[in-house]
Amino acid sequence: MIFSEKFYIGYRDIDSNLKIKNSAILNIFEDISGMHATQAGEGLKTSETTWLLTGYKVNIIKRPEYGDKVNVYTWGTEIKNITASREFEIKSEAGELLITGISNWVHINLKSKKIEKVTDQLIDAYQLEPEKTNFNERKLKKLKEPETYLNCIDYKIDLNWIDVNNHMNNIYYLELADMILPEEVRKSNNCSNFEIMYKKEIKYGDIIKCYYAELENTSYVVTLKNAETGEICAIIKLYLEKNNKKTWHNI
Repeated sequence: MIFSEKFYIGYRDIDSNLKIKNSAILNIFEDISGMHATQAGEGLKTSETTWLLTGYKVNIIKRPEYGDKVNVYTWGTEIKNITASREFEIKSEAGELLITGISNWVHINLKSKKIEKVTDQLIDAYQLEPEKTNFNERKLKKLKEPETYLNCIDYKIDLNWIDVNNHMNNIYYLELADMILPEEVRKSNNCSNFEIMYKKEIKYGDIIKCYYAELENTSYVVTLKNAETGEICAIIKLYLEKNNKKTWHNI
């Protein structure tokens, strides 16, 4: 089953160039995933189980702009035991494909906070679409930490970034990464693809070390680490549009 909804690109979604920000893309993906889950009987108000993100891969063909109305689609491609793969498409009102995305998830019980196997009944409710895909993979590969970094800043996590699970919301990992990107990179917003690997939850009051690296003029990498434990919380990789020779979208 392909679940769809229309979204409006508003003021909070855009950068200084009036184009959608990466974090706003994930906000749309998060919202429509929740809508689809609720329809399948796994809404936050009605179910004791939910899904936690472990990774995103996003291909930006063309960024929507302020005032655009877009059609957004999502569907599950695979559910195995405790994990799942979900894909996304964002299209213009005219049907032009603008953005594709793939995400990986793990299934948990909200009360026990433990991983829980997905029932056959729930798998049936999601009505998977295993043949429909824009990617050559379902399980995302792990991102590697760079050997050296160019810069590092510390940031104490604010309360308004914390979600219902008492963790920093997945969207704000990108906002945190933006804080260490060079100003010209942040303002140009010219990354055509990006990946995120989530490894460890971030909580209110945590001090996070944000490390920045550049890889052969093709991509930027931001690694987020807990300042106290040294554990990696996430790795974010952003590919430069002008140098990005590979694409994850299959034409």
